[in-house]
Order: sequence, then structure tokens, then C-alpha cells
Amino acid sequence: MGEKKFAGAMALVMIVFAVIMEIYSYKVIPDIEVGVSSFNDNWTIKEENGESVQVTLPVKRQVPAGQELVLENRIPDKFYMNGGIVFRSRQQEVEVYMEEELLYKYPEKELIGQSLPGNWNFVMLPKDCEGKTLTVKIRSPYQKFSGQIGEIYYGNYSELLDFIIKKQTPIFRMGILIGIAGAVIEVLAVVLRKYRIYSYQELLGGLLILASVWLCGESQMPLVFLGVEAKYYVTIMALLFLLMFVYGYLYVRWGNIQGKITRRLFYFSGIAGAGTMGLSVAGIWDLMRIMPGILVFAGGTAGYAFWIHLRAFLKKEGRYLGSETVCVGLILAAALVEILFFYSRSNNIAGPFVRLTMLLYALNHFRIDLLETYYGLRERAELEKRLRRSQAELMTSQIKPHFIYNTLNSIRALVRIDPETAYNTIYDFSTYLRENLRSLEDVDVIPFSQELKHVKAYVNIEKIRFEERVQVVFDIREQNFQVPPLSVQPLVENAVKHGICKKIQGGTVWIRSYKESGDYVIEVEDNGIGFDSSNVGEKNRQNKSMGLENICFRIQEISGGSMEIFSRPGEGTKVVLRVPEKKTSYYGKEEDGHENNHSR
Repeated sequence: MGEKKFAGAMALVMIVFAVIMEIYSYKVIPDIEVGVSSFNDNWTIKEENGESVQVTLPVKRQVPAGQELVLENRIPDKFYMNGGIVFRSRQQEVEVYMEEELLYKYPEKELIGQSLPGNWNFVMLPKDCEGKTLTVKIRSPYQKFSGQIGEIYYGNYSELLDFIIKKQTPIFRMGILIGIAGAVIEVLAVVLRKYRIYSYQELLGGLLILASVWLCGESQMPLVFLGVEAKYYVTIMALLFLLMFVYGYLYVRWGNIQGKITRRLFYFSGIAGAGTMGLSVAGIWDLMRIMPGILVFAGGTAGYAFWIHLRAFLKKEGRYLGSETVCVGLILAAALVEILFFYSRSNNIAGPFVRLTMLLYALNHFRIDLLETYYGLRERAELEKRLRRSQAELMTSQIKPHFIYNTLNSIRALVRIDPETAYNTIYDFSTYLRENLRSLEDVDVIPFSQELKHVKAYVNIEKIRFEERVQVVFDIREQNFQVPPLSVQPLVENAVKHGICKKIQGGTVWIRSYKESGDYVIEVEDNGIGFDSSNVGEKNRQNKSMGLENICFRIQEISGGSMEIFSRPGEGTKVVLRVPEKKTSYYGKEEDGHENNHSR
């Protein structure tokens, strides 16, 4: 399947999914317009001087914090059977009276902490309410919400809830879609964990899920299965820890861009979020009073994320960063607009602008992640083929017919003159062949001690043939680590065949292993004839150079390591392999989730 067809198919999947969600959301919520009416006209407000002012809802009056706003209205003569009213209070205490009888009170009991959550107030009216006076009293401890009330609806009590659900469904659905996109990305992260195509995927999925919880909580959707206080604290907690996930995501993905600052902000946001929630539930802090600080920090986080994305885009730190950076910029702009509306008007934070831009970001990342997964799996499949092919080529290059014939002839001669040595040489030869054939197995890495066993078997065979012309010195200080099969033995064979054996007097090969700066280092050095190492990268190179490049390719892709060659004609050659200390599993991806630099 071509790239265009795949991208088109993924876009079609997202469109179909969105359409299904729309159809389903309207299918489960019936037509409920009948039986519900607006109850916003002819309300009377009693002023402090005793005068009455007629108003139309919604209304906002200049009322000091803690002082009541009292509204009165007459119930229509023709009222709905099993009637009731519904309206939303925003961080306000509510009392509803019919004549002098108290019908409804919010909150009914003492709340946890100091915060006063907003609430949908569903009030059942008595059967004989027609023509009677309805009184609504509103009081808020916060100046911003004091003296205001939104629209009031009346109608059949059983249909009021359905009406509000339908009214809030479009904005609630956007939050749900963001959460579904995050859940899909999270599933991809778990399913493709073996391949480690990109390690930030898991944090991104969690980030979008937290954003979904926050936005759904802010959507004013009445959730009958969740209490008002529980919903309020879960919503605020999702916002606070969403900020921590943003910094964690930025650090894991672009730790090379202001990594120290991002890491400190990650820990600060986590500690601050946990402390804020704990002090709020304990009643020490009022979340609404510290909300300006939370919003400033949230806006700063969005700005910091945009700055990091912009720097990564300019440094070309990944694919598809153009659209991602634009989406983050739109989220930042939307957040600033929403914060402005929050303090200039009665709008809630995280209104339609933030939701729309975050939904756009989530769907765009969903598209990017599907494409990355497709391309990553395709590249991995191609890389796997290359690795297997290079391993097979390296193995077959090591087992040359003349080497087998020479070894067998040496064993044949030793059988008569030195049976004990012949016995040991047969063991070394079988070990050599077994290790070469074992390299074809589906194994990415083997213990260095096993590779060292292969090297010693080869060295023992060559010493039988060349005697004192081949001297090998082992200086093994570390061997408790893993390397790709056939990564050291071919280097030793190159040193013997192409280095010291081309000198009449022969020479010495030094094999060393040690730990240095978090890496395991392997050195293979000889004092042979040497060569011009600058020719290794040329197109017309000898088998020796091809073998070295083959080993370098496998060390980089499997172990995330490196290979350096130092050689001068007439002076000898030194090859240095470096393998990261952290245990690696699949094609150079560390088990703790961070990617090595060469993978991008």
C-alpha cells in the first residue's frame, strides 16, 4: 500500500469514526424539546432600598460577595404536569422557595474543603404551584460570581435532565473524542512496545486522556453517577496533573532542548499539583481563590510547550512537526482567549476554543502516530532484513573453504604427531563452526563471554597453523554485558589475516575490554601492516572494509553503540567498539523507554 493510499485510508477512518459518534450521540438522546420551555421573563429583583426591578435572565447585578441576590416570579397558570425548573449556579449557594416553603437548597450538607463547586439545580415543584410566587436566592463567597444567574428552564421534571444533556452534548463530545484519541495512542504504545518506534507515545496518550477528563468535567454535563464535589475535584486534579504530563512529554521527547529546565518544571508541577489538591481537600486552601495562579501556570505551560515545539521544528528534530507546532500554537492562543473571557465575562475556562484546538491537536497526532507506526514498522521490517542479511553475509564470509581445508589438514597431521593437540583443536574447530552457525539464529545479542569463547577458539586454530608468528594477548576486565553475535571475532580474524600475517615476522594482537564513562569498551589492536582507514567509506572497497562496515552497522542498530577505526599503513590497526552500559533489547532501544540518538 502506497503512502498516499494509506494516509487517505487513515483520514477516512477518522471521518467515519466522527460521523458514527455524532449519529450515536443523537440516537441515545431522544427529541426532548417538547415539554421544556424558557422561564427567563418577568423576574423581579428586590433592591436594598426596597424597590423592585423587573429583569430578563440571564442577569448580573452589582452585589457584594456573600450578599444574597433575591429573584421572584409567578408560576404560569398552565404549568406542566410533574413540573420543575432547572438552572446552573456557578460557585454559589442556592435556595428556592414556593411562597414561604423551602423547596430546594444547595449545598444540602457541609462540603469537603472550602471550595463551592458549580451545580445544575433541578427543583421539583408541587402539583398546585400554578399562579404561586417562586423565590430564588443566590449567594456566592466570590465577588466574580456574586449577583449573577443564568437562564432558567421549566417543564416536565423527568425531561429536564434529558434537555440539559442534549444541550451540553456537543461540547461534552469534543472532550470524549480527545480521550478516545488518547486511548488509541495509549493502546498503540502498549501493543508496539516491543518495537519502541517512539517512546513518548505512552505519555502522549496519558496526556490526552487527562485533558479529556478535565474538559469533560468543565463541560457542565450533569453526571448523575458522580457527585458534585467528586466531579469538581476530579476535574481540577486532571488539570493540575495534565500540566505535569505536558512537561514529562516534552522531556521524554526533546530532552536535548532545555532538558534541565523541563525536568525541574516536571517535578515542580507534580509536587505543586499534589500539594494543592491535598491542602484544598483539607480545607486549608480554597481552589477558587488560587485559581488565577493555576490559570497563569497553565497558560505559561502552553507557552513553554509551544516554544519547545517551535525549537524542535527549527532544528528538524522529527517528522510532521510543522502541523504539530501549528496545533500547539492554536491551543496557546485559545487558552489566552479563554482566560481573558473568564475574567472579563461569565464564560468558563476551557470553553469551545480550547476544546476545538485540543481536538484538532489530538486528531492530528492520531494521524501522525498512525503514519509513524506504519512507516516505523515498514522501516523495522526492512532493517530486520538488512540485519539478518548482514549477519548471514558476515557468517558465510568467516567460513571460507580454504580455512576449513587448512584446519582439517592441520588436524590430520596432528593426529599422528601430537594426538592431544589434535583432540583440543577438533574441539576448538567445532566450537568455531558452532558459534558461526549459531549467529544465524533469531538472537539479537549474546553475552560477551560467549563471543570471547568464539574468539579464543579461532585464535587457538590459527596458532596451530602459524605458531610463533601469531601472538594474542587478552586483557579482559569486563565481560558481563551483551554484544551482537560475530561482532568481535571477525575483527580478530581481520587483525590476524590482514594485519600481522602479512608481515614476515608476524606480530601481536591485543584484545581488551573495560568500562569507561557508562560504556563497555572493546579494543582489538594489532601491530600489523595497517591500512588507510579513510578508504572504508568508499564505494569500491575490499572485503575487509565491507566486513568492518557490516560490524559497525550491527553494533549501531542492535546495541546502540559505535565503532571507531584507527589505522596507519606500516604501523598497525586499532578498532574500538563502544556498547552502552544500559541493557538493550530491540535494535538499540533502551528498556527504560528513552531512544538513543541514532534512532532519529
